[in-house]
Amino acid sequence: MVTLIKYIMLYLLVVEGGNYAVRFVLDQVPGVQDHVNGLFQAGRWIGYLERLMILTMILAGAYNGVGFVFAGKAIARFQSHEQTEYYLLGTFASFAWAVFWGTIGNILI
Repeated sequence: MVTLIKYIMLYLLVVEGGNYAVRFVLDQVPGVQDHVNGLFQAGRWIGYLERLMILTMILAGAYNGVGFVFAGKAIARFQSHEQTEYYLLGTFASFAWAVFWGTIGNILI
């Protein structure tokens, strides 16, 4: 039961906490556009799902799956340089957050 609670807390930290971490990183870059055309808050939900998948793959030892998720995101195409930079910065921050806490979770749990 204690292990289950640890996993739940880790998932909450990575999935929901990652949203704040990514927003913090994006807010540090001057001139980064805050809203990209598209579905309202779609990037946030994509981030939730990518961190969920990355954490699950790391905890399961399926490290090659992390690369698969990243490659899938690389397919996206943008019309402007600013959109691409915003997308990549958010993606790298999200991946770094999930990989870091997934690694810590593997060590501690």
